[in-house]
Amino acid sequence: MWAGRLFIAQVEAVSRVLFDDLNFNRLAASLARFEEAIISTMSPSPGTGSYSMGPPLPAELLKPPFTPGTAGRIAFFFGPLAGALVSAISLRRMRHPEKARKVTTMALLAAALLALILVFIPEGLSRIVGLAAEAAFYVTFQTIQESEFAEWQIANVSMQPSSGWKAIGWGLIGLCLFLMIVLVVVFGLSMLGIQPR
Repeated sequence: MWAGRLFIAQVEAVSRVLFDDLNFNRLAASLARFEEAIISTMSPSPGTGSYSMGPPLPAELLKPPFTPGTAGRIAFFFGPLAGALVSAISLRRMRHPEKARKVTTMALLAAALLALILVFIPEGLSRIVGLAAEAAFYVTFQTIQESEFAEWQIANVSMQPSSGWKAIGWGLIGLCLFLMIVLVVVFGLSMLGIQPR
């Protein structure tokens, strides 16, 4: 019977990692119904639903967040979505999933707006606007998680934050996502018959 619970725990851990920002509430309800069905079929007799969980899974272990400075630097060098990814990961690791979702949503909107602006302004001005936007992202993503990070540091004195070098991979993913948004904006404008500069 504990094997069924272990399987459910593994499915929940994987689904949290993959689908938490999408529709986790609906998925969690489905998994709860699935869990009840498995437990009811695996119970040796009615009314015996006790079980003991095995050791924690690697996905369930607590990972330290990135520092606010890391999120700011990643946002400066790789763009708003990269900074949002690092900030969201850090906020989720500090158990602030709602703020992480808001940061991700706002960064998607900011990236689309920045792409739209950069497509329409002249090339010489776009470099200045781009650099100013990167500086603004540096300051913004650095300050977004400062209070949560300070609370986390007080609660976890013995733990060190995650290395900023590990965030570079998320930075590259964020940069690719930003380039995809730029391509979608340019393609959408060309479909509407609007010619970018």
